[in-house]
Amino acid sequence: MKKLIWFTTVSILFLVFVVPAILALGIKLIPGEDQPGYDPNFRLSIYWTRVVKQQFVSKDSNLSAIATSIRNPNLKNKEEIVFTLFDSEMHKIRETIINGENVEDGNFTKFYFDTIPDSKDKTYFFTLSSLNAGPEETIEVFYSDNMPDWIVQFTYDENEKKGGLPIVLYYKPESSVVVIKDIYSSLFSRLLFPNYQKP
Repeated sequence: MKKLIWFTTVSILFLVFVVPAILALGIKLIPGEDQPGYDPNFRLSIYWTRVVKQQFVSKDSNLSAIATSIRNPNLKNKEEIVFTLFDSEMHKIRETIINGENVEDGNFTKFYFDTIPDSKDKTYFFTLSSLNAGPEETIEVFYSDNMPDWIVQFTYDENEKKGGLPIVLYYKPESSVVVIKDIYSSLFSRLLFPNYQKP
């Protein structure tokens, strides 16, 4: 009986304290925050010259990807979807191209690019376009004027508005040690303070 209790205790401790560290070694990107909420009825159509431009502020270093939800009804868009990232002076610094046939309707789509090491607290813009798509091949993105303050404003059809797309920024961790440290910090905080919520 004592051996069973001892084995069970060791197994639980292993699962709680060792497994997270092992899993952390495989983490390549860390999301900055959860995806902001949005009303699915508010959408912007992207095709031909209808392009959306989003302004945002990176909250950490090593910005490596940006994701948002994209509608591609009935997978009609099979054209190139182009993500272009600009610095605060509107100089193009990154570009990622994906094919619409790989974007399922409502898919949470990530646009990966070469890491930007000094991205913390910097202002950026990105555009989403599908210039070869016609009106019947439109994709749609969601938007809201009630967004976190780092999602500053967006432009669509030459109209500039507050807020924008419900995006998630992804960052490359400095090292696996940093990831493990953050995981255990969060774990211990939740164990010691059950009502703990990360700000």
